[in-house]
Amino acid sequence: MSQTPVQQKIRNKTITAGQWADMLKDGDWINLGGPGSDSTVCVEALCQKLGEGTDGVKGIELWSVARMLGAGFYTNADLEGKYHVFHEDFILAPYRNARDKSGWKGLDWKEWGWALGNNYKWARSFHKDKGKRAYDWGIQACARPEGNYVNASYGVNNWMITAKTCKKFVCEIRDDYAWCEGGRNHVLPIDDVDYFIEVDTSNPKYRWPAIDEKAINPSAVETTIAENILTIMRDGDCIQVGIGNLPTAVVVALEKSDLRHLGVHSEMIGEYAFRLTESGIIDNSRKQIDRGRCVWAYIMPVDRQRYFEWLHHNPYFSANEINYVNNIVQLAQNDNMVAINNFAQMDLMGQDCCANVGGRPHSGVGGQFQFTLGCAMSKGGRAILAATSREKNGRSRFLPKLDPGSSVDIPSQFVSYVATEYGIVNLMGCSGWEIARRIISVAHPDDREMLERGAYDLGLKPNHWMFSFDPDRRYPSADGLKNCKFPYVDLRVTSEPITSVID
Repeated sequence: MSQTPVQQKIRNKTITAGQWADMLKDGDWINLGGPGSDSTVCVEALCQKLGEGTDGVKGIELWSVARMLGAGFYTNADLEGKYHVFHEDFILAPYRNARDKSGWKGLDWKEWGWALGNNYKWARSFHKDKGKRAYDWGIQACARPEGNYVNASYGVNNWMITAKTCKKFVCEIRDDYAWCEGGRNHVLPIDDVDYFIEVDTSNPKYRWPAIDEKAINPSAVETTIAENILTIMRDGDCIQVGIGNLPTAVVVALEKSDLRHLGVHSEMIGEYAFRLTESGIIDNSRKQIDRGRCVWAYIMPVDRQRYFEWLHHNPYFSANEINYVNNIVQLAQNDNMVAINNFAQMDLMGQDCCANVGGRPHSGVGGQFQFTLGCAMSKGGRAILAATSREKNGRSRFLPKLDPGSSVDIPSQFVSYVATEYGIVNLMGCSGWEIARRIISVAHPDDREMLERGAYDLGLKPNHWMFSFDPDRRYPSADGLKNCKFPYVDLRVTSEPITSVID
Protein backbone atom coordinates (compact mmCIF):
# COMPACT_ATOMS: atom_id res chain seq x y z
CA MET A 1 0.00 0.00 0.00
CA SER A 2 1.47 3.36 -1.03
CA GLN A 3 2.08 6.04 1.56
CA THR A 4 1.36 9.75 1.34
CA PRO A 5 4.28 12.17 1.64
CA VAL A 6 3.18 13.02 5.18
CA GLN A 7 3.00 9.36 6.20
CA GLN A 8 6.45 8.81 4.72
CA LYS A 9 7.74 11.80 6.67
CA ILE A 10 6.43 10.31 9.93
CA ARG A 11 7.92 6.95 9.06
CA ASN A 12 11.31 8.52 8.39
CA LYS A 13 11.22 10.14 11.84
CA THR A 14 10.04 7.02 13.70
CA ILE A 15 12.62 5.28 15.89
CA THR A 16 12.54 2.91 18.85
CA ALA A 17 12.88 4.00 22.46
CA GLY A 18 16.18 2.14 22.60
CA GLN A 19 17.53 4.07 19.64
CA TRP A 20 16.56 7.30 21.37
CA ALA A 21 18.25 6.25 24.61
CA ASP A 22 21.45 5.50 22.70
CA MET A 23 21.60 9.19 21.76
CA LEU A 24 21.64 10.33 25.41
CA LYS A 25 24.76 11.92 26.86
CA ASP A 26 25.96 12.41 30.42
CA GLY A 27 24.39 15.51 31.97
CA ASP A 28 21.44 15.74 29.56
CA TRP A 29 18.41 17.75 30.66
CA ILE A 30 15.02 16.28 29.73
CA ASN A 31 11.69 18.14 29.89
CA LEU A 32 8.79 15.71 30.40
CA GLY A 33 6.06 18.35 30.27
CA GLY A 34 2.81 18.37 32.22
CA PRO A 35 0.11 15.92 33.32
CA GLY A 36 -1.46 13.78 30.63
CA SER A 37 1.71 13.88 28.53
CA ASP A 38 3.36 11.10 30.55
CA SER A 39 6.27 9.41 28.78
CA THR A 40 6.55 5.62 29.25
CA VAL A 41 8.77 3.87 26.71
CA CYS A 42 11.38 6.63 26.64
CA VAL A 43 11.54 6.78 30.43
CA GLU A 44 11.91 3.00 30.58
CA ALA A 45 14.70 3.05 27.99
CA LEU A 46 16.43 5.91 29.82
CA CYS A 47 16.33 4.07 33.15
CA GLN A 48 17.87 1.00 31.52
CA LYS A 49 20.84 3.18 30.53
CA LEU A 50 21.46 4.80 33.92
CA GLY A 51 24.77 3.75 35.41
CA GLU A 52 28.50 3.51 34.88
CA GLY A 53 30.36 1.98 31.96
CA THR A 54 30.74 2.82 28.30
CA ASP A 55 27.01 2.30 27.61
CA GLY A 56 25.75 3.98 30.77
CA VAL A 57 24.69 7.58 31.31
CA LYS A 58 24.79 9.65 34.47
CA GLY A 59 24.05 13.18 35.64
CA ILE A 60 20.62 13.06 33.96
CA GLU A 61 18.15 15.74 35.09
CA LEU A 62 14.45 15.41 34.36
CA TRP A 63 11.83 18.14 34.77
CA SER A 64 8.17 17.36 35.19
CA VAL A 65 4.75 18.60 36.26
CA ALA A 66 2.41 16.09 37.95
CA ARG A 67 3.61 12.70 36.71
CA MET A 68 1.42 9.60 37.18
CA LEU A 69 3.20 6.96 35.07
CA GLY A 70 6.74 5.57 35.24
CA ALA A 71 7.73 5.90 38.91
CA GLY A 72 8.66 2.23 39.07
CA PHE A 73 11.19 2.60 36.26
CA TYR A 74 13.24 5.06 38.36
CA THR A 75 13.05 3.13 41.63
CA ASN A 76 14.02 -0.16 39.98
CA ALA A 77 16.95 1.36 38.08
CA ASP A 78 18.44 3.96 40.45
CA LEU A 79 16.77 3.95 43.86
CA GLU A 80 19.62 5.93 45.41
CA GLY A 81 19.49 8.65 42.76
CA LYS A 82 23.17 8.25 41.93
CA TYR A 83 22.74 8.86 38.22
CA HIS A 84 19.59 10.98 37.90
CA VAL A 85 17.49 13.59 39.63
CA PHE A 86 13.80 14.10 38.99
CA HIS A 87 12.62 17.69 39.49
CA GLU A 88 8.87 17.49 40.17
CA ASP A 89 6.50 20.45 40.53
CA PHE A 90 3.42 18.58 41.74
CA ILE A 91 3.98 15.29 43.55
CA LEU A 92 1.16 12.85 42.84
CA ALA A 93 0.61 9.58 44.74
CA PRO A 94 2.82 7.21 42.67
CA TYR A 95 5.85 9.48 43.05
CA ARG A 96 5.04 10.34 46.66
CA ASN A 97 4.88 6.59 47.41
CA ALA A 98 8.16 6.02 45.55
CA ARG A 99 9.77 8.56 47.88
CA ASP A 100 8.06 7.62 51.14
CA LYS A 101 7.60 3.86 50.82
CA SER A 102 10.35 2.76 48.44
CA GLY A 103 12.99 5.20 49.66
CA TRP A 104 13.66 6.74 46.24
CA LYS A 105 16.27 9.46 46.63
CA GLY A 106 16.08 10.82 43.10
CA LEU A 107 13.06 13.09 43.72
CA ASP A 108 13.55 16.86 44.02
CA TRP A 109 10.50 19.07 44.66
CA LYS A 110 10.25 22.62 43.40
CA GLU A 111 7.63 25.28 44.04
CA TRP A 112 5.77 26.69 41.07
CA GLY A 113 2.30 27.87 40.03
CA TRP A 114 0.14 27.54 36.94
CA ALA A 115 0.33 29.83 35.02
CA LEU A 116 2.11 32.93 36.37
CA GLY A 117 4.88 31.07 38.18
CA ASN A 118 5.01 28.62 35.31
CA ASN A 119 5.67 31.45 32.86
CA TYR A 120 8.52 33.19 34.60
CA LYS A 121 10.25 29.97 35.67
CA TRP A 122 10.14 28.43 32.20
CA ALA A 123 11.10 31.71 30.52
CA ARG A 124 14.76 31.10 31.29
CA SER A 125 14.61 27.99 29.07
CA PHE A 126 13.34 29.62 25.86
CA HIS A 127 15.51 30.68 22.96
CA LYS A 128 14.64 31.17 19.30
CA ASP A 129 17.92 29.41 18.48
CA LYS A 130 17.12 25.74 19.22
CA GLY A 131 20.77 24.99 19.89
CA LYS A 132 20.78 27.42 22.83
CA ARG A 133 17.64 26.16 24.57
CA ALA A 134 18.02 24.84 28.11
CA TYR A 135 16.71 21.32 27.62
CA ASP A 136 18.46 18.77 25.45
CA TRP A 137 15.24 16.80 25.01
CA GLY A 138 11.51 17.34 25.30
CA ILE A 139 9.24 14.28 25.42
CA GLN A 140 5.44 14.26 25.15
CA ALA A 141 2.78 11.59 24.66
CA CYS A 142 0.42 12.40 21.79
CA ALA A 143 -2.47 11.14 19.68
CA ARG A 144 -1.79 9.49 16.33
CA PRO A 145 -0.90 12.27 13.85
CA GLU A 146 -3.49 13.34 11.30
CA GLY A 147 -2.83 15.31 8.16
CA ASN A 148 0.38 17.24 8.63
CA TYR A 149 -0.09 17.78 12.37
CA VAL A 150 0.50 16.10 15.69
CA ASN A 151 -2.03 16.63 18.50
CA ALA A 152 -1.20 17.17 22.19
CA SER A 153 -4.24 15.11 23.20
CA TYR A 154 -4.62 14.86 26.99
CA GLY A 155 -1.45 16.81 27.81
CA VAL A 156 -2.03 20.12 26.02
CA ASN A 157 -1.20 22.12 29.18
CA ASN A 158 2.61 22.33 28.79
CA TRP A 159 2.79 20.87 25.28
CA MET A 160 4.02 24.00 23.53
CA ILE A 161 6.20 25.02 26.47
CA THR A 162 7.99 21.68 26.22
CA ALA A 163 8.33 21.88 22.44
CA LYS A 164 9.79 25.37 22.60
CA THR A 165 12.31 24.84 25.41
CA CYS A 166 14.18 21.83 24.00
CA LYS A 167 16.82 21.24 21.36
CA LYS A 168 15.15 17.98 20.23
CA PHE A 169 11.42 17.20 20.54
CA VAL A 170 10.19 13.60 20.80
CA CYS A 171 6.54 12.46 20.58
CA GLU A 172 5.37 9.10 21.91
CA ILE A 173 2.37 8.08 19.78
CA ARG A 174 -0.45 6.40 21.72
CA ASP A 175 -3.43 4.76 20.02
CA ASP A 176 -5.47 5.16 23.20
CA TYR A 177 -5.13 8.96 23.12
CA ALA A 178 -7.92 10.97 21.51
CA TRP A 179 -7.42 13.72 18.97
CA CYS A 180 -8.60 16.62 21.14
CA GLU A 181 -10.08 19.72 19.58
CA GLY A 182 -8.87 23.22 20.53
CA GLY A 183 -8.58 25.71 21.82
CA ARG A 184 -5.15 27.05 21.19
CA ASN A 185 -1.62 25.69 21.14
CA HIS A 186 -2.75 22.07 21.01
CA VAL A 187 -1.21 21.04 17.65
CA LEU A 188 2.21 21.24 16.01
CA PRO A 189 3.33 20.69 12.42
CA ILE A 190 5.02 17.33 11.97
CA ASP A 191 8.13 19.22 10.81
CA ASP A 192 8.53 20.56 14.38
CA VAL A 193 8.88 17.04 15.80
CA ASP A 194 12.34 15.47 15.61
CA TYR A 195 11.41 11.88 16.44
CA PHE A 196 8.29 9.73 16.81
CA ILE A 197 8.19 6.60 18.98
CA GLU A 198 5.28 4.13 18.97
CA VAL A 199 3.89 2.98 22.32
CA ASP A 200 2.43 -0.51 22.58
CA THR A 201 -0.66 0.43 24.60
CA SER A 202 -1.67 -3.24 24.86
CA ASN A 203 1.25 -3.68 27.28
CA PRO A 204 -0.06 -3.14 30.86
CA LYS A 205 3.12 -1.41 32.02
CA TYR A 206 2.48 1.46 29.59
CA ARG A 207 -1.22 1.88 30.40
CA TRP A 208 -2.88 4.36 32.66
CA PRO A 209 -4.19 2.89 35.93
CA ALA A 210 -7.86 1.97 35.54
CA ILE A 211 -10.17 3.84 37.91
CA ASP A 212 -13.94 3.60 37.70
CA GLU A 213 -14.75 7.19 38.62
CA LYS A 214 -18.47 6.45 38.47
CA ALA A 215 -17.99 3.93 41.31
CA ILE A 216 -16.21 6.37 43.68
CA ASN A 217 -18.32 6.48 46.82
CA PRO A 218 -17.77 9.65 48.86
CA SER A 219 -17.89 9.36 52.62
CA ALA A 220 -20.62 10.92 54.74
CA VAL A 221 -18.19 13.69 55.77
CA GLU A 222 -17.27 14.45 52.15
CA THR A 223 -20.95 14.48 51.21
CA THR A 224 -21.66 17.00 53.96
CA ILE A 225 -18.81 19.25 52.74
CA ALA A 226 -20.24 19.08 49.21
CA GLU A 227 -23.70 20.00 50.46
CA ASN A 228 -22.22 23.00 52.29
CA ILE A 229 -20.50 24.09 49.08
CA LEU A 230 -23.75 23.88 47.11
CA THR A 231 -25.40 26.38 49.46
CA ILE A 232 -23.48 29.19 47.72
CA MET A 233 -23.81 27.93 44.14
CA ARG A 234 -26.31 29.24 41.56
CA ASP A 235 -27.66 28.51 38.10
CA GLY A 236 -25.18 29.51 35.39
CA ASP A 237 -22.04 29.13 37.52
CA CYS A 238 -18.84 28.31 35.63
CA ILE A 239 -16.98 25.67 37.63
CA GLN A 240 -13.48 24.28 38.16
CA VAL A 241 -13.41 20.81 39.73
CA GLY A 242 -10.66 18.24 40.19
CA ILE A 243 -10.52 14.48 40.68
CA GLY A 244 -10.92 12.47 43.87
CA ASN A 245 -13.47 11.73 46.56
CA LEU A 246 -14.31 15.30 47.56
CA PRO A 247 -14.76 16.59 43.98
CA THR A 248 -16.84 13.47 43.26
CA ALA A 249 -18.99 14.30 46.27
CA VAL A 250 -19.60 17.75 44.77
CA VAL A 251 -20.58 16.14 41.45
CA VAL A 252 -23.00 13.76 43.17
CA ALA A 253 -24.54 16.67 45.06
CA LEU A 254 -24.89 18.66 41.82
CA GLU A 255 -26.63 15.71 40.15
CA LYS A 256 -29.20 15.71 42.93
CA SER A 257 -29.65 19.49 42.82
CA ASP A 258 -31.90 21.64 40.69
CA LEU A 259 -28.99 23.76 39.39
CA ARG A 260 -28.83 24.16 35.63
CA HIS A 261 -26.80 25.78 32.81
CA LEU A 262 -23.43 25.31 34.50
CA GLY A 263 -20.26 25.90 32.51
CA VAL A 264 -16.76 24.44 32.79
CA HIS A 265 -13.43 26.29 32.73
CA SER A 266 -11.03 23.97 34.53
CA GLU A 267 -7.38 23.01 34.29
CA MET A 268 -8.46 19.36 34.64
CA ILE A 269 -11.48 17.72 33.06
CA GLY A 270 -12.88 14.25 33.39
CA GLU A 271 -15.82 12.11 34.39
CA TYR A 272 -17.57 14.96 36.20
CA ALA A 273 -18.02 16.86 32.94
CA PHE A 274 -19.38 13.78 31.19
CA ARG A 275 -21.82 12.98 33.99
CA LEU A 276 -23.12 16.50 34.45
CA THR A 277 -23.49 16.96 30.69
CA GLU A 278 -25.46 13.71 30.45
CA SER A 279 -27.72 14.85 33.28
CA GLY A 280 -28.36 18.23 31.62
CA ILE A 281 -26.70 20.28 34.36
CA ILE A 282 -23.68 21.40 32.31
CA ASP A 283 -24.36 23.03 28.94
CA ASN A 284 -21.93 26.03 28.98
CA SER A 285 -24.74 28.25 27.71
CA ARG A 286 -24.14 31.18 30.05
CA LYS A 287 -20.38 31.62 29.76
CA GLN A 288 -19.04 34.96 28.60
CA ILE A 289 -16.10 33.37 26.74
CA ASP A 290 -15.92 29.95 25.05
CA ARG A 291 -19.68 29.68 25.22
CA GLY A 292 -20.97 26.21 24.49
CA ARG A 293 -17.64 24.54 25.23
CA CYS A 294 -15.93 22.95 28.24
CA VAL A 295 -12.47 24.53 28.53
CA TRP A 296 -9.67 22.39 29.93
CA ALA A 297 -5.86 21.98 29.97
CA TYR A 298 -5.16 18.36 30.88
CA ILE A 299 -6.73 14.95 31.38
CA MET A 300 -5.71 11.84 33.27
CA PRO A 301 -7.44 9.11 31.23
CA VAL A 302 -8.13 6.60 33.99
CA ASP A 303 -11.03 5.16 31.96
CA ARG A 304 -9.39 4.98 28.53
CA GLN A 305 -12.43 3.96 26.49
CA ARG A 306 -14.85 6.44 28.03
CA TYR A 307 -12.41 9.34 27.74
CA PHE A 308 -11.64 8.48 24.12
CA GLU A 309 -15.34 8.27 23.24
CA TRP A 310 -16.05 11.68 24.78
CA LEU A 311 -12.97 13.57 23.61
CA HIS A 312 -12.02 12.24 20.17
CA HIS A 313 -12.79 15.01 17.63
CA ASN A 314 -15.50 16.43 19.92
CA PRO A 315 -15.61 20.25 19.64
CA TYR A 316 -17.79 20.46 22.77
CA PHE A 317 -14.48 20.17 24.66
CA SER A 318 -11.87 22.88 24.11
CA ALA A 319 -8.25 21.90 24.78
CA ASN A 320 -6.02 24.87 25.62
CA GLU A 321 -2.51 25.40 26.91
CA ILE A 322 -2.14 26.42 30.52
CA ASN A 323 -1.40 30.07 29.79
CA TYR A 324 -4.99 30.42 28.58
CA VAL A 325 -6.85 28.18 31.02
CA ASN A 326 -5.11 29.43 34.17
CA ASN A 327 -4.80 33.03 33.07
CA ILE A 328 -6.32 35.33 35.69
CA VAL A 329 -7.62 37.71 33.02
CA GLN A 330 -9.36 34.87 31.15
CA LEU A 331 -10.87 33.55 34.38
CA ALA A 332 -12.15 36.99 35.32
CA GLN A 333 -14.04 37.32 32.04
CA ASN A 334 -16.41 34.48 32.93
CA ASP A 335 -19.07 35.72 35.32
CA ASN A 336 -19.88 33.55 38.34
CA MET A 337 -16.60 31.66 38.19
CA VAL A 338 -16.52 29.05 40.97
CA ALA A 339 -13.28 27.21 41.85
CA ILE A 340 -13.30 24.32 44.32
CA ASN A 341 -9.84 23.40 45.62
CA ASN A 342 -8.43 21.41 48.51
CA PHE A 343 -6.19 22.72 51.27
CA ALA A 344 -3.90 20.77 53.57
CA GLN A 345 -3.49 23.24 56.43
CA MET A 346 -4.75 26.72 57.37
CA ASP A 347 -3.83 29.06 60.18
CA LEU A 348 -6.05 31.47 62.10
CA MET A 349 -5.12 34.35 59.81
CA GLY A 350 -6.52 32.40 56.86
CA GLN A 351 -3.19 31.53 55.24
CA ASP A 352 -3.66 28.47 53.03
CA CYS A 353 -1.07 25.70 52.67
CA CYS A 354 -1.60 23.02 50.05
CA ALA A 355 1.86 22.13 48.74
CA ASN A 356 4.57 21.80 51.41
CA VAL A 357 3.37 20.87 54.90
CA GLY A 358 5.90 21.36 57.68
CA GLY A 359 8.81 21.28 55.26
CA ARG A 360 7.62 18.04 53.67
CA PRO A 361 6.56 18.42 50.02
CA HIS A 362 3.01 17.06 49.80
CA SER A 363 1.88 17.96 46.27
CA GLY A 364 2.01 21.43 44.67
CA VAL A 365 0.05 24.65 44.41
CA GLY A 366 -0.86 24.06 40.74
CA GLY A 367 -3.48 26.56 39.61
CA GLN A 368 -5.00 27.20 43.03
CA PHE A 369 -3.55 30.70 43.34
CA GLN A 370 -4.63 31.77 39.83
CA PHE A 371 -8.15 30.39 40.22
CA THR A 372 -8.52 32.06 43.61
CA LEU A 373 -7.58 35.45 42.18
CA GLY A 374 -9.54 34.89 38.97
CA CYS A 375 -12.69 34.14 40.96
CA ALA A 376 -12.14 37.24 43.08
CA MET A 377 -12.05 39.32 39.88
CA SER A 378 -14.99 37.55 38.24
CA LYS A 379 -18.42 39.15 38.51
CA GLY A 380 -20.14 37.00 41.12
CA GLY A 381 -17.09 34.75 41.42
CA ARG A 382 -16.44 32.49 44.40
CA ALA A 383 -13.20 30.66 45.26
CA ILE A 384 -13.79 27.83 47.72
CA LEU A 385 -11.09 26.06 49.73
CA ALA A 386 -12.48 22.79 51.06
CA ALA A 387 -11.22 19.94 53.24
CA THR A 388 -12.17 17.78 56.17
CA SER A 389 -11.67 19.57 59.46
CA ARG A 390 -9.10 16.99 60.52
CA GLU A 391 -6.38 15.02 58.77
CA LYS A 392 -6.62 11.22 58.55
CA ASN A 393 -4.46 10.91 61.66
CA GLY A 394 -6.95 13.00 63.66
CA ARG A 395 -4.90 16.20 63.78
CA SER A 396 -6.66 19.50 63.11
CA ARG A 397 -6.11 21.05 59.69
CA PHE A 398 -6.61 24.43 61.38
CA LEU A 399 -3.75 25.64 63.56
CA PRO A 400 -2.96 28.95 65.28
CA LYS A 401 0.21 29.01 63.16
CA LEU A 402 1.20 26.93 60.17
CA ASP A 403 3.78 24.26 60.91
CA PRO A 404 7.34 25.62 60.50
CA GLY A 405 8.47 25.09 56.95
CA SER A 406 4.95 25.07 55.46
CA SER A 407 4.40 27.01 52.26
CA VAL A 408 1.87 29.85 52.14
CA ASP A 409 0.18 29.06 48.84
CA ILE A 410 -2.72 31.52 49.12
CA PRO A 411 -2.03 34.62 51.23
CA SER A 412 -4.75 35.41 53.73
CA GLN A 413 -5.90 38.56 51.92
CA PHE A 414 -7.06 36.45 48.96
CA VAL A 415 -8.80 33.62 50.84
CA SER A 416 -12.58 33.93 50.87
CA TYR A 417 -14.79 30.83 51.23
CA VAL A 418 -13.62 27.98 53.47
CA ALA A 419 -15.69 24.80 53.71
CA THR A 420 -15.54 21.75 55.98
CA GLU A 421 -18.15 19.28 57.21
CA TYR A 422 -19.09 21.86 59.85
CA GLY A 423 -20.13 24.59 57.44
CA ILE A 424 -18.90 27.16 54.96
CA VAL A 425 -17.71 30.66 55.88
CA ASN A 426 -16.63 33.71 53.92
CA LEU A 427 -13.51 35.52 55.14
CA MET A 428 -13.69 38.33 52.58
CA GLY A 429 -13.30 41.77 54.13
CA CYS A 430 -13.10 40.45 57.69
CA SER A 431 -10.85 41.80 60.41
CA GLY A 432 -8.22 39.59 62.02
CA TRP A 433 -10.43 38.29 64.82
CA GLU A 434 -13.41 37.90 62.50
CA ILE A 435 -11.31 35.66 60.26
CA ALA A 436 -10.12 33.61 63.24
CA ARG A 437 -13.64 33.37 64.68
CA ARG A 438 -15.12 32.16 61.40
CA ILE A 439 -12.35 29.62 60.85
CA ILE A 440 -12.83 28.27 64.37
CA SER A 441 -16.57 27.86 63.66
CA VAL A 442 -15.87 25.30 60.90
CA ALA A 443 -13.08 23.49 62.77
CA HIS A 444 -13.74 20.21 64.55
CA PRO A 445 -15.60 20.97 67.83
CA ASP A 446 -12.91 19.22 69.87
CA ASP A 447 -10.24 21.52 68.40
CA ARG A 448 -12.01 24.83 68.94
CA GLU A 449 -10.82 25.41 72.51
CA MET A 450 -7.21 24.93 71.39
CA LEU A 451 -7.76 27.38 68.55
CA GLU A 452 -9.42 29.94 70.85
CA ARG A 453 -6.35 29.83 73.13
CA GLY A 454 -4.12 30.21 70.10
CA ALA A 455 -6.08 33.27 69.00
CA TYR A 456 -5.54 34.89 72.42
CA ASP A 457 -1.81 34.08 72.36
CA LEU A 458 -1.48 35.65 68.91
CA GLY A 459 -3.34 38.79 69.96
CA LEU A 460 -6.09 38.13 67.44
CA LYS A 461 -8.97 38.09 69.92
CA PRO A 462 -9.79 41.58 71.20
CA ASN A 463 -11.53 42.41 74.44
CA HIS A 464 -14.08 44.59 72.73
CA TRP A 465 -17.82 45.27 72.48
CA MET A 466 -18.03 45.22 68.67
CA PHE A 467 -19.32 41.68 68.15
CA SER A 468 -22.12 41.90 70.69
CA PHE A 469 -23.14 45.30 69.28
CA ASP A 470 -23.19 44.21 65.62
CA PRO A 471 -23.00 40.38 65.52
CA ASP A 472 -24.07 39.94 61.87
CA ARG A 473 -21.36 42.38 60.69
CA ARG A 474 -23.58 43.55 57.77
CA TYR A 475 -21.80 41.36 55.20
CA PRO A 476 -23.74 40.27 52.11
CA SER A 477 -24.56 36.66 51.31
CA ALA A 478 -23.12 34.86 48.28
CA ASP A 479 -26.33 35.71 46.43
CA GLY A 480 -25.95 39.35 47.39
CA LEU A 481 -22.52 39.40 45.78
CA LYS A 482 -23.70 38.09 42.42
CA ASN A 483 -23.47 41.52 40.75
CA CYS A 484 -20.19 42.49 42.40
CA LYS A 485 -17.26 43.07 40.05
CA PHE A 486 -14.35 45.40 40.51
CA PRO A 487 -14.27 48.02 37.75
CA TYR A 488 -10.66 47.52 36.72
CA VAL A 489 -11.20 43.91 35.61
CA ASP A 490 -13.15 44.90 32.50
CA LEU A 491 -9.77 45.21 30.81
CA ARG A 492 -9.38 42.76 27.90
CA VAL A 493 -5.93 41.31 27.31
CA THR A 494 -4.95 38.94 24.50
CA SER A 495 -1.51 37.40 24.92
CA GLU A 496 0.76 36.56 22.02
CA PRO A 497 0.73 32.87 21.09
CA ILE A 498 3.53 30.89 22.64
CA THR A 499 4.44 29.53 19.21
CA SER A 500 5.67 32.90 17.97
CA VAL A 501 9.37 33.63 17.59
CA ILE A 502 10.91 34.52 20.95
CA ASP A 503 13.82 36.92 21.05
